[in-house]
Amino acid sequence: MIKTCIIGVSGYGAIHYNMLMEEVLAGRAQAVGAAIINQDEEREKCAALRGLGCRLFDDYMVMLKELAGTAELCMIPTGIPLHRPMTLAALKAGMNVLVEKPAAGCLEDVRLMQAAAQQAGKIVAVGYQHLYAPSVMATKRHLLNGVIGKLESIKCLVMWPRDHSYYNRNGWAGRLTVNGITVNDSPFNNAVAHELMMMMFQVGATERSAAVPVSVRAKLYRANAIESTDTACMKIETSEGVPIYFYATHASREKVDPKIMIRGTKGSIVMTHAGSVIRPTDGAVIKLASGGAEGARRAMMAAVLDVVQGGTSFVCDLEMASRQTRVVDEIHRTCTIQPVAGETVVGGNGAVSTVMPGIEEVMRRAFEHEQLLEGMRC
Repeated sequence: MIKTCIIGVSGYGAIHYNMLMEEVLAGRAQAVGAAIINQDEEREKCAALRGLGCRLFDDYMVMLKELAGTAELCMIPTGIPLHRPMTLAALKAGMNVLVEKPAAGCLEDVRLMQAAAQQAGKIVAVGYQHLYAPSVMATKRHLLNGVIGKLESIKCLVMWPRDHSYYNRNGWAGRLTVNGITVNDSPFNNAVAHELMMMMFQVGATERSAAVPVSVRAKLYRANAIESTDTACMKIETSEGVPIYFYATHASREKVDPKIMIRGTKGSIVMTHAGSVIRPTDGAVIKLASGGAEGARRAMMAAVLDVVQGGTSFVCDLEMASRQTRVVDEIHRTCTIQPVAGETVVGGNGAVSTVMPGIEEVMRRAFEHEQLLEGMRC
């Protein structure tokens, strides 16, 4: 059993808590420590952890010091500003790490994490759980085998409305920096960072590699009263010669779940959270089921535990995750965020949102024609 500790069990941390408890009950992991700053609010989870003999702490640094040399894996399901400092601290304590995506807010932070991992001789896996869905690796194998010929482009469209509570839920949502730490929160570096990473993974030249970005052009907009962007489109040129197009907004009325389209010289592929549909021009349609988010998380956790024990399972490591961060860095280095007048709407549940009128049609048109939003009204 892998001796495991966790920092945080609330919010998204609850998902990691459930992942850990599932492995504990299966006899594959042992919960040895949990840093929980709101123990009064998480009495049930605290009681369950104590029942397993897990030590509870209200300070993660104290936990890491106390468990140095004991815990083999530290799970870090915390906010973006905490990824670098917590990962560095866990590595210094001699632990392997599973940190939530993105790896960090900027490439400089990721490189510091990589150097620390190399010095410690430990692995750092990044929580891009969708990469572990069986349909994802199967799709990539089909691509590498030339099922749709030479790749010509890959693109994603997602419109996920977010109300004001989304940006008010913590001190870093919608921010570029917090207390001197780069955050670069945005659709493509948080909620739908999965899809950007997914496209880069599918374009990667080998089964376990991601595309290398060589240049990025982007248009950034914001309707919400935030520092960062809530709407973006981009074109990423890669060393593999396949352009990546990405269209995402949190300022739409309509909800459109992520859809990735891959175009080749001999067919096409559509990827969604449900799986992949491969349509070769000279063969039968191939349908691949994803198995759902829970199945992907289980596969991710199993892979991380295997690698911690010296196994050879695929994990999304810091080098792979850094490809997404390189894109984010380049965008914020070269692009200005353009404010756009929005409309305030109140949902049926009373939630207040700011939306861009007509953004749905603009995004769909740009996605269809593989264009940026420049010269288009929104």
